[in-house]
Amino acid sequence: MIDYIKTFLYKKFNILEHNSNLKTEILAGITNYFTLIYLVMLVPEILMNVFYNQVLVNGKQLGYFVLDNGLTLNEMLVALTAASFICSGVSSIIMGYLTNLPFVQGPSLAVGTFITYTVCLNFGYTYNQALAIVFISAFIFFILALFGMEKKIHKAIPKNIKYAVTCGIGLFIAYQGLLKAHIIDQSSINTNLFDLSTITSKDTKTALLALAGVILITILHKKHIYGSIFIGKIICILLAFPLGLISLEKINFFTPISLDAVFFELNFNGIIDFSNSSIMFKTLITLLVVLFSICIMDIFETMAMLIVADNFVEISKERFANKNIPQILEIDAITTSVGSAIGSVTVSTYVESTAGIVEGGRTGVTSIVTGVLFLLSTFLSPLVALVPSAATATTLIVAGVLMMNIMKFIDFENVDEAVPAFFTMILMPLTNSILVGIAFGVISYVAIHIFLGKAHKVNRILYVLSIFLLISLVYLPR
Repeated sequence: MIDYIKTFLYKKFNILEHNSNLKTEILAGITNYFTLIYLVMLVPEILMNVFYNQVLVNGKQLGYFVLDNGLTLNEMLVALTAASFICSGVSSIIMGYLTNLPFVQGPSLAVGTFITYTVCLNFGYTYNQALAIVFISAFIFFILALFGMEKKIHKAIPKNIKYAVTCGIGLFIAYQGLLKAHIIDQSSINTNLFDLSTITSKDTKTALLALAGVILITILHKKHIYGSIFIGKIICILLAFPLGLISLEKINFFTPISLDAVFFELNFNGIIDFSNSSIMFKTLITLLVVLFSICIMDIFETMAMLIVADNFVEISKERFANKNIPQILEIDAITTSVGSAIGSVTVSTYVESTAGIVEGGRTGVTSIVTGVLFLLSTFLSPLVALVPSAATATTLIVAGVLMMNIMKFIDFENVDEAVPAFFTMILMPLTNSILVGIAFGVISYVAIHIFLGKAHKVNRILYVLSIFLLISLVYLPR
């Protein structure tokens, strides 16, 4: 039976033709799982702010406050986390099986933040209405993909900005790793280094363990040790026990999971208020702005992964020919609609998938393995919480460093090319947003070329894109 499965996988996914093997693909999938697990669990925590806001108004005890849907806040967090795991698992498996590419999908942190603070808290939509809006955005995204608009946008962006996107994502990923490991701290106005004088504190021990893990992975990688990133991560997890960074005491292995409040609970009623023409027009405009912002964020998050694949990953160019890019984007739209039905926000392709790719993943087996582990985690979320932040941070930092290699291709000799590239790179980590970096890069590129009398060299799509990006920046949550 095992031999049959191995034969099927090798034949179905052409593993040998892509210079890989089943062991490498599985290891890369596991690496992706440990790298992305924090992100899959972080999105529900962000979304819970929609419901915490109700508690602040009513002044009840947080954990046991019963929401309008009949769940307590604790049960709602469990439901959203379970939905996030199911959504990530299903979408990753679909992506891997249909495209044969090592791209992992899951709920978008950018869209999750936008849904929470802008769509729900600022514009007043309920969470179930927000799910309906996400479903509509998926339909629009699919139409755009069907007509090849994303591919045209992809081609319109200058090479230097594409390279800068890869570098910026590298900086973004590494920066997130540094924050997650508490190597740096943003709790005050300044960004501070961890305090060595408090070596017994949990944050300092986490920082030191992460730094040791990065050094270990670097040495193993330099010596071409197979599975260097995964080995380093496992050692970090094991060392976390004697350091007191993992505790089994408060873990409840029997937490009930109820998806009734979110599963197929899309609420289309009230998205547009038809009470009078003035209110109808205002709510329609608001809806269009929200839909446009979600679509733009989804397009660029998916494109960011494609740009990384073009410039960083050792995957042959023919795999991104006319057939593959539209297929990836269409699947992205489909999985978003599935995700909203399950109860989660817009599904996007995670740029952190590069962690598994760096580990050697080259086919869809990598993303399928990650997806299966996500599905299993639906029932084992207390165990998943045991993975210390130091272990996750090591992979993020190392993957980010390796992605910076593409910087040597950016044309820094020409200042009109260098400035937009610089904005693209530096603003991603500083603003904690990939979209903001891309927006400033594209807008500044267009503006500079117009005033230099080189407007004819700018693709017409970039002009339209600049206007749309400018509008989106106005509505992005701060």
